Amino acid sequence: MKKSMMFVVTLVIAGLLLVSCGAPAGTATGADAPGDKTTAAGGEDELNILCFQGYAEDGWLKPFEEKYGCKVNATYAGTVEEMFTKAMAGGAEYDLISIDCGSLQRYYDQGLIQEIDQNKIANYDKLSQFFKDADYKMIDGKMYHIPMCWGSNNIVYNKAEMPELPQSWSVLWDPQYKGQVSITDEGNNNIVVVSMALGFEDPFNLTDEQFAQVKEKLTEIAKNCRTFTNGIDNEFQLLSTGETNASISSYDSGLILKLRDEAQMDVGRMMPKEGIYVWIDGWAMLKDAAHPDLAEKWMDWMLSDENQQALAGAVSYGAVTPSAKDALDPDVVSMCSYDNIDNIKVPVFILKTPEDFEKRTELWNEIKAEIQ
Repeated sequence: MKKSMMFVVTLVIAGLLLVSCGAPAGTATGADAPGDKTTAAGGEDELNILCFQGYAEDGWLKPFEEKYGCKVNATYAGTVEEMFTKAMAGGAEYDLISIDCGSLQRYYDQGLIQEIDQNKIANYDKLSQFFKDADYKMIDGKMYHIPMCWGSNNIVYNKAEMPELPQSWSVLWDPQYKGQVSITDEGNNNIVVVSMALGFEDPFNLTDEQFAQVKEKLTEIAKNCRTFTNGIDNEFQLLSTGETNASISSYDSGLILKLRDEAQMDVGRMMPKEGIYVWIDGWAMLKDAAHPDLAEKWMDWMLSDENQQALAGAVSYGAVTPSAKDALDPDVVSMCSYDNIDNIKVPVFILKTPEDFEKRTELWNEIKAEIQ
């Protein structure tokens, strides 16, 4: 998947510092409490993380450094492709990497990541059952990913202009909405959407015949849409100015809050009856991690009640532990069901590595070239 990891975190960092740093010693649950200073095995004093911006904020990073007497060095990537490129170029420089469920197999195939010992992650038991059962993180019977948050790309719309929007992906090609809707400029994600709309059983493994059907329908959608977007700022600009009335969003919860708070718009979020795909972001340990003990401690740290709440409050993505739900904005909960994935009443497809990512990208580029 590609989702533009654009976070609105500046205004909440002060609050996160109060939540994460100001908690009394011993109030955390899990293997270690923030107030109990300890050290990592083998005298490790440094942890190097490659992640999306928003996943290594001071609200939980500084207390980790204080507790374990270490220095956390965070390097940021802006896109899934940039993350993969950085890992390929300098994987030995990092201990941990934040990746989405749809990219995990790709990292494994390149020999970039190593097995994670679940027994070292005491807070793993805090995960909601859905994320414990999700099999994407297991490869050849071994665990390679610890979930941290989740989300989905759905349609955010202007309720004043579209008060009766049908609960279906068909709005993308419906002539009555011509020029009013935008979709992301992300070939794989668009193909997954069309595959769900066409009722294909596995949107991530298509036959040649299915690819042909997808191309026909996606071409129809592309011609019907106003434009193709490349992130939350682009989506916000189009919706807030009335250039579009609906958008498949790369960051739906963030877009909802941004439109509500900055443009004072009454917006909705439509969950198509044909199904949605969800991405799950989490941590993987690089194969040559020089600080494995601190890496395991960080993964455990990010599943504690305090830090799940801090993360949910900062990025407004879905909670992977029940404890985080109270930190989510009420509008995000009511529209996105990000407090509990089990509340989603339409088919849910966990994003997976597709059968041929390059083929999907090429198909999308062909469609764009044909309609220009």
